[in-house]
Amino acid sequence: MVHRAVLWNLLAAAALAQSLNAPVSLLGSDPMAAFGYSGPAQGVTSGSAELAPVEGMPFLTAWRLRTKSLPETGGNEWDVRIRARGAAAVTRGDTILAEFWMRCIEPREGDCILRLNVERSGAPYTKSVSTPYPAGREWRRFRVLFRMAESYEAGGYWVDFWMGQQVQVVEIGGISVQNYGSGVSAEELGIDRYYEGAAEDAAWRVAAERRIEEIRKAGLVVVAVSPEGAPIEGAEVRARLVKHAFGWGTAVAAERLLGRSEDSERYREFIRRNFNMAVLENDLKWGPWEENRGRALSALAWLHENGIRRIRGHNLIWPGWQWIPRDVRSLENNPEALRRRILERIADAASATRGLVVHWDVINEPVANRDIMNILGDEEMAVWFRAAKQADPEAVLFINEYSILSANGADLRKQNAYFRMIQYLKDLRAPVEGIGMQGHFGEPTPPARMLEILDRFARLGLPIAITEYDFATEDEELQAQFTRDLMIVAFSHPAVSDFLMWGFWAGSHWKPAGAMIRRDWSEKPMYRVWRELIYERWWTDDKGVTAEHGATYFRGFKGEYEITVRVGEKEIRVPYELKEDGQVLRVTVH
Repeated sequence: MVHRAVLWNLLAAAALAQSLNAPVSLLGSDPMAAFGYSGPAQGVTSGSAELAPVEGMPFLTAWRLRTKSLPETGGNEWDVRIRARGAAAVTRGDTILAEFWMRCIEPREGDCILRLNVERSGAPYTKSVSTPYPAGREWRRFRVLFRMAESYEAGGYWVDFWMGQQVQVVEIGGISVQNYGSGVSAEELGIDRYYEGAAEDAAWRVAAERRIEEIRKAGLVVVAVSPEGAPIEGAEVRARLVKHAFGWGTAVAAERLLGRSEDSERYREFIRRNFNMAVLENDLKWGPWEENRGRALSALAWLHENGIRRIRGHNLIWPGWQWIPRDVRSLENNPEALRRRILERIADAASATRGLVVHWDVINEPVANRDIMNILGDEEMAVWFRAAKQADPEAVLFINEYSILSANGADLRKQNAYFRMIQYLKDLRAPVEGIGMQGHFGEPTPPARMLEILDRFARLGLPIAITEYDFATEDEELQAQFTRDLMIVAFSHPAVSDFLMWGFWAGSHWKPAGAMIRRDWSEKPMYRVWRELIYERWWTDDKGVTAEHGATYFRGFKGEYEITVRVGEKEIRVPYELKEDGQVLRVTVH
C-alpha cells in the first residue's frame, strides 16, 4: 500500500510536470490576433497599430505600434495601447510567463518603451504586473515572470502594452502569455531567480569587475632611505587604506545624530564605522533650515569632528509649492519678490554652510516640480546655480532627480527631460557641475540597463552621484542581491563618484523596509553586502619588503592611506593619499 505522503508527493510531481509541459495561454490560440489598438487615432494624443511582416526572426509578423503625438505635459501612458482580453480563467497566485520581442524603429538614436500591464478589466483595476521595458534598434527578447494578484474568469482581465511614454515607432512580436499554475519556480523556466543579470557569471559583471581594477586602483612605489639618502634594503612596509576616495555615504537625521538616547549613541557609532560621506536628510531643506538652522549646523559640525568631511548639502531649491515655506507661495503673483526671496534663500544657506559641505543639490527634482519655473521661466534655474556658486565657490553644484535608474530603467519621459534640462543649463553656461540620480527602487532594474543609462548621462561630461538609494522590499535576499549589483555598477563606472544610502536604520528611515539595519539594530543581509564590498573586497591592507634599491611596489584602491615603514626597532608612520598611477613616496628612516 502506498503511504499517503508518498502518494501526495507523486501527485504533486505529476501536476508540476503537467504545468511545465502544458501551460494555458491567456491569449487564446492566436496570441497576435488577440490584440487590437485602443486609443485615439487623431488629436493631441494619438497613435495607431498595424501588423507588419518580419524576416529572420522566429515569428513572421509583428505589431508596428506608432505613437503619433502626445501632450508636452500631462497625459497618461495608457492613453495609447494595444489590448487583449484575457481568454482563460486564472487563480490568484498562478505563475504567468509573458514572452515577447521588441525593437525600436524611431527614434533612430534612442530607445523605445512599452509597458506590459495586466489588470482587472474594471475598477479598481488591480494590477498583476505593470512594468515598462526598453528596447533599441536590434530585436530584444523579454521573458517576464509574475503572479496573478487576483482570480478571474475568462474576460475578467486585460493584457495591455502601453505605448504612451514618448512619440515613437516600435515593433513587438512573438508574444505569448502562459499560465503555469502554482508552484513553478523561475529556475525551472530558465529565468534568473531575481532579475535579468543577477547570475554570478552575467557578462556585465565580468566587465564591471575588470573596470573596477582599472579605474579604482593605482600603483604606489614606497622607497625607504637613510638620512643620507641611501636606499634601505629589507625594510618592512605596510600600506593600509583608511578612507576610500570614492564616497560611500548615507543620509542622516540631525535630531537623531544629536540626541542623547541609547539609540542615538548607536546611531552615531554606526555612522563612524560604516561611512566616509553623509547628507542631512531634511535639515538643510528650506523650511527646516529657517525653523532651526542651529540644529543643522551642529549636525554638520559633529560630522566634521568625527572625520566625515565629505558632506552633501540637500537642497537649496525644491521648486514645487509643497516643498517650500508657505509664505513663499504668497509671492506667486509677484515674480520679482519671489525671485528675490529665492536668491536670499540660496545666499543664506550656501554661505552659512561654506566649508562644511562639498556638494550642493542646487535644484531638486526640477522635472517633476515646476511650479516656480512656470512663473519665472526655465532660464531662472541658471541664475540659481550662479547665485550658489557666488555664495560658496568651493562647493560642487549638482542637479538632482528621481526615476532615472529606477522604474526598470524605462522612464524615458523623465530621462529625456532630465538630459535636455542639464544640456540646457550647460548651454546657458550655468555652473552645473554634477548629476544626481536618486535611486529609490520599488523593484530591481537590470544592471546592464543601468550601465546604459549611466553611459548616456556620462556624455554630458559631469560626475554622477547615486544620491538617495533605497530598495523597500520585504524580500531581504533580493534586497541584498540588488544592492550588491548596484554598488558594483556604480563603482565600476568611471563617471560615478559617490553612492549614498537614503538612511540605514529602520528606526529612522522614511521607508523602514528599505533600511539595512532593523529597528532592533540587528543586521540584514544588505548590511553584510555593504561591509563585504567596501571593507573587504574593495579594501587594501598590504605588506612588502624593500629590495636592494630600497623600493617596494603596491597597487591598491585609491584613497587615504597610512604607510608604515619599519627597520629593526625603528618605525615611521606617514599619512598619504593615493590618487593615480606613478606616485612615489620616499620615507626617511632615522
